[in-house]
Amino acid sequence: MEFLSGKCAYEGMVIGEIYIEKDTYLESNTEIISFDEISTELQRFQESLKKAELSLVVLKNDLNGKIDKKELAMIDAHILLLRDPLYISDIKKCIQNKQKKSEYAIIETTEKFVKLFENIDSPIYRQRGLDIKDICNRLLDTLKSENEGYRNLHNKILITKEIYPTKLLKLHRDGIHIKGIIMEYGGETSHVAILAKALKIPTLMGVPDIFSCNWSETVILDTTEKAGYVIVNPTDEIIIDYQFKQKEFKERLKTIKDNSYLPSVTKDGVPINLYLNLGDSNHHKLKEIDRNKVSGVGLLRTELLYMNRSEFPSESTQFKIYKDVLKDFSKEQPIIIRTLDIGADKQLTYFQMQNETNPFLGLRGIRFSLENKEIFKTQLRAILKLSAEKNIKIMYPMITSILEVREANSILNIAKSELKSENIPFNENIEVGIMVEVPSVIMMAESFAKEVDFFSIGTNDLTQYILATDRLSETVNNLYSGYNPAVLRAIYHLKKAADKYNKKISVCGELASESKAIVALLSMGIKDLSMVETSILHAKFLIRNLNYKEIQNIRDSILECTSTEEVENILKKYINF
Repeated sequence: MEFLSGKCAYEGMVIGEIYIEKDTYLESNTEIISFDEISTELQRFQESLKKAELSLVVLKNDLNGKIDKKELAMIDAHILLLRDPLYISDIKKCIQNKQKKSEYAIIETTEKFVKLFENIDSPIYRQRGLDIKDICNRLLDTLKSENEGYRNLHNKILITKEIYPTKLLKLHRDGIHIKGIIMEYGGETSHVAILAKALKIPTLMGVPDIFSCNWSETVILDTTEKAGYVIVNPTDEIIIDYQFKQKEFKERLKTIKDNSYLPSVTKDGVPINLYLNLGDSNHHKLKEIDRNKVSGVGLLRTELLYMNRSEFPSESTQFKIYKDVLKDFSKEQPIIIRTLDIGADKQLTYFQMQNETNPFLGLRGIRFSLENKEIFKTQLRAILKLSAEKNIKIMYPMITSILEVREANSILNIAKSELKSENIPFNENIEVGIMVEVPSVIMMAESFAKEVDFFSIGTNDLTQYILATDRLSETVNNLYSGYNPAVLRAIYHLKKAADKYNKKISVCGELASESKAIVALLSMGIKDLSMVETSILHAKFLIRNLNYKEIQNIRDSILECTSTEEVENILKKYINF
């Protein structure tokens, strides 16, 4: 019996047969072709391009309305890559000049591009490299003389070095049920990890040397904790034990679903506000949660509206889309709209941003908006117009200094004056807050508390900036943790400043949906949590099993810890029920 550990992308407990996927593209192919075969091979490659693009278009159409729009956006990006003149030209040159068969030309060219992107110190280009790998595999699939398909994978656990997003989407489209995924690639924030959550597939990432393991026919995959594992060659006793655990886990999930109508209150009657993180207009088609059962919207991301277009959206277009996204929410429910947070890993195809060595520390968020005031004002006008119909609040992202808040507010005041002169109604007392992602805000928390109406903590960026650790890095991701005492102390420091000046505070980063983190945040007195839709019911179930007053007693113990491990060991005691 052997235990292999990794990091979890989606929780679950699975006992099942395995399906090992290895690359077989080159096993029966000759690398070099004759001079007379070049013309035919170029035509063969050109046909594969057409087939690959058509397959992506069909895939997107088939999944439209079934998968969140932001997950489908990657398909558009891949279609653009298939049309990239430099990539295509280099493959053709490899076929012509080196007389290589299409498969080898594609792989050689792809490896060159991936290496180029890996040498650029930027998470954007690392993801670009992964996208090109995905395209490479799609082209190779179209060149296969026989499409083997994945029918043998149905109802099994996939073991692979790496599976690419469009392949995972295709399997889902084709009705192939994957019980679980075990893979060597370890990017928790990658497109595959995001898709695994969306498709609810228990997934273990970052398992080293995956093909060197002597895999048994049946394995146990446990991703119920953040640090999950797979048991290879389990004994009969272990299988029986996990069958019982699996039954308990399924019963727990059923209980969570059955109690979805109950209010979000602790055992001792303290109400905890759970808000939704939303991104685009497809959410009303895919909703799992009754909008009346949540407190409101803690984060409406607006960048997706800009990213899924060929030009900047007009004021009227934005107003219509915001209205459509929020149509199921009442006038009373608070809705926080974050202004455009573009830059870093979120780029616009129609607006060329300057290349930066570290775009995460460059022109992004409010910095972009203040550099492009007319674009910013157009968005503010659309948001203000909606405030006449809904309980809208405005949030500025990536704030570093108070001067940025003041400059943004001056543009907001211009937008207000314009609407007033045009006799267009809006909420003149609309609340304005900031997303707390930068350590400078923590250090000047009281000064900011005097300037803004509310704080919303973006724990993803705040954690990486406090710890100086790239959250997308595979080499130092062991250092990235929201449970680091430095991060928790920073959050509590902000909470005290908010309380002193009677300002609202919430958490809208990924930490807000994690069980242990919910305990930690409640211990600090933070009662407003915003998360993705799939996390709401789990969070509510946990909250209803916690005693708020009891949790208050562990705050000092958590904040006095000197390591992430110490913090997590304290918090674990409160989620095992």
